[in-house]
Amino acid sequence: MPHNILTTVSWAADTLSREPQQLFHVLRVLLTDLRRATRMDAAELYLADPQQSYLLLSGHAGEDGAAFEERRVFQFGEGFPGLAAASREMVMTSALSSDGRYLRERVRTLGYQAFLSYPLLLPHAVVGVVNLAAKDPAHVETARRSLGLVAPVLAASLYTVMTSLGERTLARIQQARTTRERILVLLEESLEVTSGLRASLQLTGCDMVETHPGEAAPCPGSERCPAQAGHLQISGLEELTCTASAERPYTACLPVWEGQEVRGVTTVQFAGPHEAQQCTVLPLLWMGRLATSALRAETPPAEPASHPWLDIQTLGPFRVSRAGEALTPKDFKRRQAYQLLKVLVARLGRSAHTDELCEALWPGEVIDDRVRARLHVTVSALRAAMEPADAAVPQVIIRDGLSYRFQPGDLARIDAQQFEALVQEADAQGGVDALRTYRRALLLYQGDFLGDDPYAEGFELERDYMRELAIRSLFRCAELQELSGLTQEALTSYSRILTIDPLRFEAHEALIGFLIQQDRVEDAQARWERYARAYGSPPPIPPPSSA
Repeated sequence: MPHNILTTVSWAADTLSREPQQLFHVLRVLLTDLRRATRMDAAELYLADPQQSYLLLSGHAGEDGAAFEERRVFQFGEGFPGLAAASREMVMTSALSSDGRYLRERVRTLGYQAFLSYPLLLPHAVVGVVNLAAKDPAHVETARRSLGLVAPVLAASLYTVMTSLGERTLARIQQARTTRERILVLLEESLEVTSGLRASLQLTGCDMVETHPGEAAPCPGSERCPAQAGHLQISGLEELTCTASAERPYTACLPVWEGQEVRGVTTVQFAGPHEAQQCTVLPLLWMGRLATSALRAETPPAEPASHPWLDIQTLGPFRVSRAGEALTPKDFKRRQAYQLLKVLVARLGRSAHTDELCEALWPGEVIDDRVRARLHVTVSALRAAMEPADAAVPQVIIRDGLSYRFQPGDLARIDAQQFEALVQEADAQGGVDALRTYRRALLLYQGDFLGDDPYAEGFELERDYMRELAIRSLFRCAELQELSGLTQEALTSYSRILTIDPLRFEAHEALIGFLIQQDRVEDAQARWERYARAYGSPPPIPPPSSA
């Protein structure tokens, strides 16, 4: 992959994290660079909806744009993009003129021969599909290799951007006091993302809430609205135009999903056709999936919690905040003070002898008075960073004779401690309460314990323990979700287990069995075959074709 493309992808991720409303501008730049680097004539991006049903054309670069726009919507399994999304595998041809899978005749008649559809994959979802097309197939193999390098980065970047939109919206919603106020927050965020004129939301069993009451004409077909049945309705897109859209041009009506059920319809009206046709509404579906469950709550928000003196993140990258301000290793003055904090946090509440700490910090050195003196200086530097300034005696780093321990009590919030407590709470619960508590716990599990120090000795036991807690919690989540009919959520839980531990055989077995139970035998067969290819032997379950 040429260096400039990776630079463009990095720029795109950084820009979108700060200005998500620039999504489609950024995508055009990215696709232009990708097309040039691969020497193909055209590049496209189709984004998928969270329910994994639709693919919408969201960006095009290169020649013959009007011909490619002949078909701007595909369903999973339909055409090259839909086949790539449904199979989670690249679909490619160098003989487009005779390939019956291709559905855009205007492109075919212009002489295009090479076409690649490459899915943008996450373990639990397809984010979209990138297409490259050329009249001369000479560069198709180079294009395939290039897409193989850029696709994982692009998938992660797009998913992060759309998920961050949902997290930001959810945080704002949780500050509102009533259902109406919460819905208005969601609608305001929707207008910001789409540059729409006005928006409304009709939740089942609630009155309609509008950003601009009385300005938009009411829908004449609301009683038979396809969006209420889970179908996207976007005027200007022939495949998705509602029969009532003529009464309200430049309008998108989108189902509001909560799990696998439609809880209402969001309507966004635009100033003209361009915004709607460019599918700026699609990120709203990703944004809303996190926020919908919080809309109906009428309880007033809790008073903002004051920052603990210390806030320590150990699950994933190690992070330390003091009085709400993030600290860097440089704030500890001595390089080893930061590492000493990791060692003591890993032994939370348990004493570590000075010689043990010396060995952890300076492995291989003879432990003598000189090394012990170095440790005492390091402890002093750590205390300077960790202890409250007004503390008469140490309250965080405690000395027990020839040992030290990290025991800050109420002065610190430690994510691993909270994670363990929430898992134990969920273990004692059942049904919806257990699922809710497990979800709260798993939000804290951002990766392996001290995951940015994977090869350091001394953290293995705590790392294995936290990993097993997360996997056990995900297994129980999947079971509860299956019982509740939450199919997509159960698939996500199984997929996350396999992200944490790709060799967890019982997860492979459970996931394949679950897919068969859902009558998704082809998906189960594909997963069985991918496992066999990846690990050189079949999973410990018969192939679905023999079930």
